[in-house]
Amino acid sequence: MTTLEHPRTNHRALMLLLLVSTWGLMLVIHGAVPFLLTPTLGQAVWSTGFSQSFVNQSLWTVYATNFGAPEPAAMAFGLPGAWLTALYIQLGLQPPDAYSAMVASWMTLAMVSAYAMARHFSVKPALAVLAALGWMSMPVTWAHADYSMLSIGIALLPMYLLCSLKLFQQCAPTGDDSIGNHILWKLACPVVCILAVFMDGYSFMFFAIGAGLLGSWWWLKADPIGRRRLALVALPIHALSLLAAYLLYSAFVGKSGYAPASLDFFRGWGADLTFFAWPTLGMHWLPDALGWSVERSDQQYFGDTSVWVTTFSFPVVVGCIWAAWCMVRIQNAAMGFLVIALFGFYMALGPSIKLNSVKTESANAGRLMPAAAALAPTGSGILSEKLPGFNNMRASYRWTALGVFGAWGVLLLALSTRNQPGSQRFAIALMVGVIVLNLPNLPKKWTRDAHNRSMFFQIETDLVDDMRKFLRDGERVAFLPYRNDFLVNYLAARLNITSYNIGGDKNLESAKDHWPYWMRDFHQGQIDGQFARRVAMLLSSRQADTVVFPYSDMQWAAQWPYPHEFKDQLHSIAQALEHLDVFEIIKREHYTALRLKQEYLNWPKAELMGRILLIACDASPCQKSIESGEAPSTMHTFLTEGWSIPEPWGQWSAGNSANVLLNIGAHSHSDLELQITGRAFLIPGKLDQQQIDVFFGNRKIGQLNYALPNDATPSTKTIQIPRNLLSDLTIKDESWIMLTFLFKTPKSPAELGISGDPRPLALGLMSLALRERPMSTPSR
Repeated sequence: MTTLEHPRTNHRALMLLLLVSTWGLMLVIHGAVPFLLTPTLGQAVWSTGFSQSFVNQSLWTVYATNFGAPEPAAMAFGLPGAWLTALYIQLGLQPPDAYSAMVASWMTLAMVSAYAMARHFSVKPALAVLAALGWMSMPVTWAHADYSMLSIGIALLPMYLLCSLKLFQQCAPTGDDSIGNHILWKLACPVVCILAVFMDGYSFMFFAIGAGLLGSWWWLKADPIGRRRLALVALPIHALSLLAAYLLYSAFVGKSGYAPASLDFFRGWGADLTFFAWPTLGMHWLPDALGWSVERSDQQYFGDTSVWVTTFSFPVVVGCIWAAWCMVRIQNAAMGFLVIALFGFYMALGPSIKLNSVKTESANAGRLMPAAAALAPTGSGILSEKLPGFNNMRASYRWTALGVFGAWGVLLLALSTRNQPGSQRFAIALMVGVIVLNLPNLPKKWTRDAHNRSMFFQIETDLVDDMRKFLRDGERVAFLPYRNDFLVNYLAARLNITSYNIGGDKNLESAKDHWPYWMRDFHQGQIDGQFARRVAMLLSSRQADTVVFPYSDMQWAAQWPYPHEFKDQLHSIAQALEHLDVFEIIKREHYTALRLKQEYLNWPKAELMGRILLIACDASPCQKSIESGEAPSTMHTFLTEGWSIPEPWGQWSAGNSANVLLNIGAHSHSDLELQITGRAFLIPGKLDQQQIDVFFGNRKIGQLNYALPNDATPSTKTIQIPRNLLSDLTIKDESWIMLTFLFKTPKSPAELGISGDPRPLALGLMSLALRERPMSTPSR
């Protein structure tokens, strides 16, 4: 008995050692070792901001409220990862280690799934571990760490496709592949689809297309009964699961899709054929040592770095070609995986074939690639331009992930016990070769990933701890000028403030639609001549409690530390605002913060805005867009919210309402009349009337009615203001009142089909006059 147990015990011990060692190697490859390494910095900071915001509210929350205000922010991709990071933070891990633990968890699931797929095809346990490590060593997984959840989504492809494969085989079993009619895989399909779409949109598409191609091949090879089951069971389950996942995601983010990119973008981010064959210098230790690697940069090539550092796939392609020749007649799935590989690599090329295509002098400035710079079209441009889903896959090279998965799947089949022993041994050698050639320079990568973790903590010290001294829980903060502010996600969540800024181009696009007027009036990344005025109005209107001028670009500063490229420019803005003597200015090493002085916090908004604008006009001449009439004392007039840029004749309103700030001064006890000269936006046959309610402070004082044909030209309309309203408003010297126009039917020229102008127009204001109403002479 003892002699029989020893071999089993040794086998189990060796198997356990193999599992632990390969798992540990996989975690090091992906930089996901909590307390030692963090796989990336910028994306980790961005993602962990969502996680911390969830923790600030509740783990049951799926929207962030610390950034992207005023609406809760939906995470455009990576929600499952961010939520798991939040769980680890809640359990007591520091954010860098919580992020690493999250990546380690999902990558472990990915490796287990790859192992399960190998076992599904009758690969022995030890070889299945080897195959799983082979998948996890692919550059298309670990080299995408800087794109966080994209890396995880790609790594999980074996789990996604295994679920589909199980479903197909239940309906149409082939030979020894029957797995029984278990309901588990039918129930798992919608769960996996939902996980995939929320993890990453690219890998969700790879999953959907890969499953479709595999299912089509299965249908072709099935008998009539199998085809009927596939059509009546597998296809509806799979299609409805994908559709339900997409609808759920659309409801979560509040839109059905994003604006498609141009074909020049698809072309620029398409893979060059040389990228598949020659690795990029500095990415892989053995090719570098052998002198196989090629130095590349965005000075030479279109797209960005990710296009050429993630696409090296020559070893697995060679293995796939050999394995396909061996297995296509033995394994039914071999041709299905081969079709997936061919389609993936085809789509990765983008709309045009590139063979060492480098930038010419005329194209050197940009990353987009014109058609003339390529060898020939591939024909995929029609898919990228016309088909939903495909038209959002603008980084074409990422289809390499589907191609690599298909190639790995074919090579995996050659490890099966169904293969000939001699061929199986050769397949083992090929898989080992794939792993060795795919490996990064581990000492170099360890140093870089350890540095990521160190800098994550440095952000906490340099910015979070420092800002906590001045920023208060819950206050509204604007980081200006706003950009694609990755770092703000983390800062706002850790400080538990509410920021308008947000990182992520899709998240920023959504947030801007809901920003208040003065925040929306800034131009992304720009400091123009009106920048200081907008800051003053943002604070005095109470649309923000504090403004922070970061000296670094808050997108790239997530790769901390980052140069103070805007310090001098922002110091001059702060100095100009300091002269108003209204704001408290806090200058720190990495930023300047501004807020209202304590004595002005209780001032009425109109009074404070008027004071600031008057001082600003005294300091430098103001370009007044309209002229006011003369009351007993001079009346200053400022257009504030809701107006378009000035035109020679006046200004159009742009929105549902518009405000004018009036300094009405000290008046006699007479009634007043407000004279409004302008025109309404009226289009014969499409928009014949405009009704505009007019408010003086919070009180409605009248209505302007414009109708065709009488108001086809500019006119002056008068609204009476009785003296009792003025006394109710406690008018005194230098008093300011907000005049508000509320529009019933603002329409844009684009909406009416007369031009492409998207502005909702209603009133074109030419001049205002506030006068004492003449007293009537009594009759005798």
